[in-house]
Amino acid sequence: MGQEFETQVLDIDVEKIKKQLRDLGAKEESEALQKRLVFDIKCLDSIIPGTGEWIRLRQSGNKTTLTYKNRKGNGISDTQEIEIVVDDFDKTKDILSNLSCFTGNYYQENKRIKFTLKDIEFTLDTWPMIPTFLEIEAKNEKKVKEGLKILGLDGQDAGHIGLIQIYRKYGEDIHSYKELKFKEEQ
Repeated sequence: MGQEFETQVLDIDVEKIKKQLRDLGAKEESEALQKRLVFDIKCLDSIIPGTGEWIRLRQSGNKTTLTYKNRKGNGISDTQEIEIVVDDFDKTKDILSNLSCFTGNYYQENKRIKFTLKDIEFTLDTWPMIPTFLEIEAKNEKKVKEGLKILGLDGQDAGHIGLIQIYRKYGEDIHSYKELKFKEEQ
């Protein structure tokens, strides 16, 4: 199982971070609308709030992935994941929806701009109802911390807290929304 190394930084100045990354020569990808389905695994119980195991089906542009996640805490290296590319979002959704061990089936959208610099991914994630936040991901914890330092954000990260806790910070329960979409005028 692969180890995931990432952290989030909340309450950011989005335009300042974009400018910093561009000035540093980071490779920028166009903003992509991502759609995802998140399935809770009902046959497993989570003891620590914001932790546990789940399956995510995500489509970003023409790429669709299926990911198993296991969060054991909120640290940079506390989440394990296994991810594969699948070729059909709707058929994969149908398979997962028919398995009795999966519950939830939450539909979520977000917009993501990704920058890459020194083998570090910097993503600006915009979700409905909450401010845009920065996620920094790399192959190890040292590189994630290097990413924080590059942007002058040492000590300002929240750890790898995940969406449940990010929404909670802004007074929202993400699981109270079966569908989380952008309004058409956005």
